[in-house]
Amino acid sequence: MSRVDGIELPVSGERADFFWQSFVELGLKREVIMRELASYAYALWDRTGARWDGFYESVVAGFIERGMTQRAIEWHKKLQHPHLAHPNDVVRILNAALMLHHQSGRSPASPVRHIVSPGLSAFQNICRATPGHRIYGPVISTLLKSDCIEEVFPMHTFMIEQGDHPSSFEQIRALLEYAESYGPSNFVRKLRRYVAYRFPDETNGTKHSRDGERSSLPSKQTESWPREKPFKDEFGARIFATKALNFDMILSGLRMFNVPAIGPHSLREMAIRAHGGHDILDKLQRLEKAGISIGDSVFSRLLRKLAAENRSILLSDLVHSDQHPDMLEDAQAQESLLVSYYIARDWRLYNMTSAILSELCDDEVDLLNIHFRKYVAAGDFALASKTVDDMVLRGMALTGQSIDYMVSQVLAPRRLGVGPVQGSTMSPVQEVNFVLRILQRVLPAGTSVSPDLWVEILKRLGMTGSWNELQRCCEWLARHYSFQTNRAKVFDASKYASCETATVLRQRNRRVLETIFSRRMQAAIVAWGFRKRVSSKPRDDLIPWVRGLTLLRTLEKIGVHLWEDSIRRACRHRLAVLYGSPRQSSRLMNRLLRRENPYSLGRVINDINSAWGESLFTDPEHGDVHELVNPPSSGMSQRRTQRTIFREAHFRRGAFVRTR
Repeated sequence: MSRVDGIELPVSGERADFFWQSFVELGLKREVIMRELASYAYALWDRTGARWDGFYESVVAGFIERGMTQRAIEWHKKLQHPHLAHPNDVVRILNAALMLHHQSGRSPASPVRHIVSPGLSAFQNICRATPGHRIYGPVISTLLKSDCIEEVFPMHTFMIEQGDHPSSFEQIRALLEYAESYGPSNFVRKLRRYVAYRFPDETNGTKHSRDGERSSLPSKQTESWPREKPFKDEFGARIFATKALNFDMILSGLRMFNVPAIGPHSLREMAIRAHGGHDILDKLQRLEKAGISIGDSVFSRLLRKLAAENRSILLSDLVHSDQHPDMLEDAQAQESLLVSYYIARDWRLYNMTSAILSELCDDEVDLLNIHFRKYVAAGDFALASKTVDDMVLRGMALTGQSIDYMVSQVLAPRRLGVGPVQGSTMSPVQEVNFVLRILQRVLPAGTSVSPDLWVEILKRLGMTGSWNELQRCCEWLARHYSFQTNRAKVFDASKYASCETATVLRQRNRRVLETIFSRRMQAAIVAWGFRKRVSSKPRDDLIPWVRGLTLLRTLEKIGVHLWEDSIRRACRHRLAVLYGSPRQSSRLMNRLLRRENPYSLGRVINDINSAWGESLFTDPEHGDVHELVNPPSSGMSQRRTQRTIFREAHFRRGAFVRTR
């Protein structure tokens, strides 16, 4: 974009909208133009104090609509000043995020676990980078009116975590009503506690509204009592913190003004001034006798529990903690703190956070899953393994969240078609062996493992040359999922829903086996079997290169269906590498095997047929040896060969690239 001195774009009116929007549309396609446009807009603002109001929304929403969410976040940070007039203006990109949600085509009922859509994930990241926003009402209202209702529950949790609370009961009423009908029970309980804490007068009025409708006639006794007024928790905390007022005086005042409940802030100040756990229990009993509730928050429940158990150190740490009471309700935030304190070996804060999570978790399974993820995050894999052993012995299972977290933390990233890279703490072999051991322990206990994860495990075992582990894993998977076996732990109908018969279970296991041992996987097993440097005097009768075929025949006996055409094609490809027309391979192992090959073609073919049990190749192929070892090459293979030859001719030591 070239600029002309003395000419400025208008910043208001239809003409301004046309010019700026046209440039933005072009900038969304070409990064250099967008940078020039942003630079011009900032210079215009700096010089004249004027700007086009739609610039931020057009740029950020434009990137989101095109699925370029990371670019949208980056440009939000660049344009936040001066083009975002107020933090609340980020709500203007919500519709674009919802449009991307629809384009992704996800069904809300299809996934086992909820995954935030890319558009709303970008919107949340933008909100995180924009402190001070107060957009709870419009965001929740928009989600409830859209087709993305499944996103409203996690969005409520996210807004609360960001300190963006509803300003009135009306902003959360619709969500509360929807959750009562369609929300998960755990979320509904937390939402009720949150509403009771934020709007105690409204929830109390809602609870007794029907009783009020029944008695429309006023009574003298009712009129003589003062009307209940909302009691703000912050005000109550200041009263309890006032040294000039003792507890008896405060209690009398609360009864005088007919205060129905006190919040966690007031409760904390009361506990700070108390003299130990027995004094706290005494004050709580006196509040209950006076008809004053302390609520059902995590803080109130934990305060009563620790005081009753006389755990003075934990009680003191809880009372003097600088965490906001709402923070105690956030299980995800508490888990993050638990990991941080565990790594830092801050045992007092660790024990306090562990007690909070014990109160947050509905059952012991959830708590043990949290501790498992904690050990994985800290790199204490021995303790993580011990935790899994304890869970299995007690009939508990790892959740899908724990499995996904373990995989993301332990397995180093791997590019498509390339072996795993060296991790920071463990080698690729150690990584995959740890994950494999955990999965083999929890699968019989009822944990669901995706077939795609098993495929990735087998790929990593094969790519790292861990043949013995690969063989054992394949046989174990085949036995576990085989529909021909009658092992009780696989077909125990009591572990499954009553509507799921043994026939349905066998069909499902058959589909899992077909997904794991697909055509490509069987061809890969053949190829991995050939990846072994051999001596001229092998100990076994058959050469080691046919071990993949031997494994496949073993899997077939267990119940795996074999794709003979794919296996035959893989064998011909390996024969082409060893005996085909000379071709420069880009893979080091292929070049080594061809150079060090001590066997004749006839010996290899005979051993292949012996391992397979019958002739794997058709008669025309077997008769024409040249055609057998020179199968048609794909276009990608030809291009890869040409690229290797070019590198060998033009680059010094650059002809070959070492790959796994």
